[in-house]
Amino acid sequence: MRGNLSVRQLAEFVFRQGDLYPPRLGRAVEPEEGIQAQRQAQKLLLEQYNDYRCEVGVKVDFKVGGRTHMLSGRMDGLLRTADTVCVEEYKCCGELPLYPDLVDWAQVWLYAGLYATNETPLRNITIRLIYIDADTSQQLCFEEQPTTVQAVNYLQFALTCYATRIERHLQRNAVRRAWAQECTFPLEKYRRSQKAIARRVYVALRNKENLLLEAPTGSGKTLAVLFPGIKSQELEQQIFFLTSRNVGAASALTAVAQIDPEGKRLHVIEISAKEKVCFVEGMPCDAQRCQYASGYFERVNAAISMLQQSGVANKQTVLEVAQVHTVCPFELSLDAALWADIVIGDYNYILDPVVRLQRFVGHKDMHLLVDEAHQLSPRTADMLEVRLKRETVLYAKTTRHTLVSKRLASIDRALLKLRRLNGEGEFQIDAALLLPISRAISKFLVAVQETAIELQNYPELADVFFACLRWQRSQAWVSEGEFAHTIFAAGRDIIVTQRCLDPGPYIRDTLAQYGGVIRFSGTLTPLHLYQKLHGQDDNAAAERARSPFAEDQVRVLVVDDVPTYYRQRQHSLPNLIQLIKDLMETKQGRYLVAFPSYAYLQMFVESLGRGSHQVLYQEAGQTLEQTQALLEQFKGTDAALLCIVMGGVLGESVDFSASQLCGVVMVGLGLPPPNLYRDLIAEHFAGIGDKQLGQAVAYIQPALVKNIQAAGRLLRSPNDRGIICLVDDRFNQPNVQRFFPAHWRSESIRSSEIISRAQAFWREA
Repeated sequence: MRGNLSVRQLAEFVFRQGDLYPPRLGRAVEPEEGIQAQRQAQKLLLEQYNDYRCEVGVKVDFKVGGRTHMLSGRMDGLLRTADTVCVEEYKCCGELPLYPDLVDWAQVWLYAGLYATNETPLRNITIRLIYIDADTSQQLCFEEQPTTVQAVNYLQFALTCYATRIERHLQRNAVRRAWAQECTFPLEKYRRSQKAIARRVYVALRNKENLLLEAPTGSGKTLAVLFPGIKSQELEQQIFFLTSRNVGAASALTAVAQIDPEGKRLHVIEISAKEKVCFVEGMPCDAQRCQYASGYFERVNAAISMLQQSGVANKQTVLEVAQVHTVCPFELSLDAALWADIVIGDYNYILDPVVRLQRFVGHKDMHLLVDEAHQLSPRTADMLEVRLKRETVLYAKTTRHTLVSKRLASIDRALLKLRRLNGEGEFQIDAALLLPISRAISKFLVAVQETAIELQNYPELADVFFACLRWQRSQAWVSEGEFAHTIFAAGRDIIVTQRCLDPGPYIRDTLAQYGGVIRFSGTLTPLHLYQKLHGQDDNAAAERARSPFAEDQVRVLVVDDVPTYYRQRQHSLPNLIQLIKDLMETKQGRYLVAFPSYAYLQMFVESLGRGSHQVLYQEAGQTLEQTQALLEQFKGTDAALLCIVMGGVLGESVDFSASQLCGVVMVGLGLPPPNLYRDLIAEHFAGIGDKQLGQAVAYIQPALVKNIQAAGRLLRSPNDRGIICLVDDRFNQPNVQRFFPAHWRSESIRSSEIISRAQAFWREA
């Protein structure tokens, strides 16, 4: 928990009770509406009373764990006379309540206690909690007259409750920190460069640096980053291990288990997406329809205690504990994360402006370990993208709600007008042309709020509502410099998109809100390009760890006479098949073959025919369970060919050490096909650099990331050896080779030379 505390946070911490999603009275009220209603009420009182004051700051220092903390807040209204004081708190709502909310009521009591503590002696205090109807401006006031002693005692009680819980947390953290100081590296010895990685990460976190770190695949980087992270943790510091794929979370949990094998010293929580852990079909998020939300706050503390006793709480553990205590597993993981030493979760919990965890925003005592950092820029760009589909609007127009249907018709008309202006196809458009759509969206959202629509009763509105809400919120992050606006129209289909061309500035500003940041991956060459993609300047900290592998462990061969261009694939397929057969004949074992598309993969498998080797392959849309079964089947063979797609789950983060590959074949450079979006990216980066930079960011870097990540599956231990075969003459181009890992020494050969080169390599073993 952070040192400084707001009055609202204290009220929620001590006095929050009841359901997770209490029924809302009336429509939802936007913060801007609440501020406006409050100011109108305050203006009338300012005109009526000379001694009335607004937004009065109050604070008090208190001690926890030997450190001084500050509780602070701003009273909405204060009226003081000779012998009494009136403290007011305003809340704007869609419908006036019958009873005051417990947390709202606690908040105004705490303000009274703060004021009485700082301004004694006082004889009489009046506290007022005033609800304002957002539509009618009608007010409902709840009032009480506590004594000064009662108000001060109320505040002290709340602070004692808070301090007691924090003291217990700090005592546990002190034990953890003492253990961490004595903890030794969990492996018998460091891999080559692993110790240097750990030392550099330790220094970076202690100094709260933002470090870009390239550590080759197979160097044990997850353990080398987490271990010093734990060693560097102070009492109140947390670590958020950010993953880009589910398998990344598994790697982090494996490393934690190595560091703390008994699971008694570290509190670790894995946060999984709500839709993957929800017990109730349809995810109603409604206390009246979900027993896990009803009475949540009465049971959640016991559930958190059970999670802490388990030490490492992965997804399965969270589900089991949530079931025992009948609480929402997703919210349980979030609440438990406040007390965890290490939180493991997807990028979006920190970087997505809509779904990021507000409880962690601006947490200066939280270190970020960003795994698979080569994915940071494209993943963030996806999070910042906003799109509106006419198909979604048309489906929602079928609603039986007349007013909302009319508002949706306005959105549809705005989309149709935009298509008439631009015609069919895909085009970049000026942001000003989107103003009619934005106005129509705003009116639609107001209609939904004013009529207090419950989306579970109108399922046809759910998709369009969230799309429009994201569109409206995007105005806070969309800027003309780093964004472009496009329209795609074909027949009845119209898609309008606000696309992020360069998420670097957003990444920079977001990461700056936290403590130390380690962005690490096995694929970050050239370092200066990734620094630019992450919004960092040329002087930002960047390191490249030495490869843990000797040069003679891998042979990188560029086969330049088997064309893989789209129109030549069918013709060159026999040569490709012969190449791979020749490679496998020189050394019996397991081989990974990566293709740029499922279509190319399928063409190869169908043409391969039967042979002495077993052929396994990845299929489009296969589940995580099917993928795991495929890997187990591959591991169980002595000689097999596993065909995968570049950039898929099998091309990144999967550890093939149990299968020990003899070779990896990359079939084609795999450049993404040209499209308007990538051309706009190229144009943007050419404008801030040069044409070569634009092409590199838009096309070459995305392709090489997939290639190098897949090739990185080959060497996983100091004893591994193998051949990387790059089948495409473009792999010889300097602008492509600048992305090669520093330890690669590529040779250009003809396909007819593969047997002799491979035999020579294996003879050297």
